[in-house]
This record gives sequence, structure tokens and C-alpha cells, in this order.
Amino acid sequence: MRQLVLLGTWTLVGALLIAVGVYVVVPSRNTQGNPWRERETASCVLSDTAEVTLYQGGDASGSGPTWYSVTHNPKGFEPERQILYRFRSPPLYDLFCDSSGVVIRTDGPPITLTTAQARQLRQRPRGPQPIRVLQWLVGGALIAAGAVLLWFLRPRRDDNDDDE
Repeated sequence: MRQLVLLGTWTLVGALLIAVGVYVVVPSRNTQGNPWRERETASCVLSDTAEVTLYQGGDASGSGPTWYSVTHNPKGFEPERQILYRFRSPPLYDLFCDSSGVVIRTDGPPITLTTAQARQLRQRPRGPQPIRVLQWLVGGALIAAGAVLLWFLRPRRDDNDDDE
């Protein structure tokens, strides 16, 4: 019985390592900022039916750093992606869509993106991009560790010989 519990535990650990590794490797909505700590402040729909959303992120108390994230979410199976990111100031207040694109209001001059520019920024967002190499290395190491663990836990032909 103890061996079955150990086998089940280590199988679960191996499967969790693979699941966490895949989660680390698969890109999230944002290239910068934490989507779990953002709240939606405004959204609108472009002429190509894609939704553009403004998020404000950071500490809810206001004592921590604040960031602003604008995402583009086309209809269909394409996932929502960050197209604009701003840390601290000047803040992004609001956005609205018109026939030519989206206008994002700030303390300074507004940021204007055409529908085509918003779609293009899905592939290459503005600003510096974090290095994804470390993310791939960590995720790959977790997946490899889980796969190796599950490989050694697999049943073998010679395991049945011990019972006789």
C-alpha cells in the first residue's frame, strides 16, 4: 500500500511539474505588468470589431507603483494581447474608438492609433520587451524534470517478475 501511495504522489508531482512548465512557457496577455493585479477602466470596439481595453494595475492602496496597459482583443480565436504599456506617469485616463482607430487620453497629448496600427502592435508592442529566454529555460527545465520523473515511474516488464 505504501508503494502505491508513493507512486501516486510522485506521479502527481511529475504531472504538476509539466503543467507548471507549460504555464511558464505559454505567453500571457501582457508582455509587461501583471494581469492578475489589473482592473479594467475603459474599453471600446474598433471598426474591425476588435475590442481595445485600458487596464490600470498596481497596488489598490495607491502606495505601490502604478502601470497602465492597453490590450487588443479581436473577435474569433486570437487571444487578447497587450499593445501599449506605460509605467507610472503620465497616466492613461480613458480611451475611445472612432471610425479611424482608438484615441487614448493622457495628461499630455493623446495617443492615437489607427485600426491597422493597433493590429500591428499585437505582434510587436511598443517599448522595451522583457527577455523571454529565462522564461523558456525555466519552463523547459520544469517540463524536462517532470518528463524524466514520469519516465522513471513507468511500469517495466521486469517489475512483474518480482511477484513470482
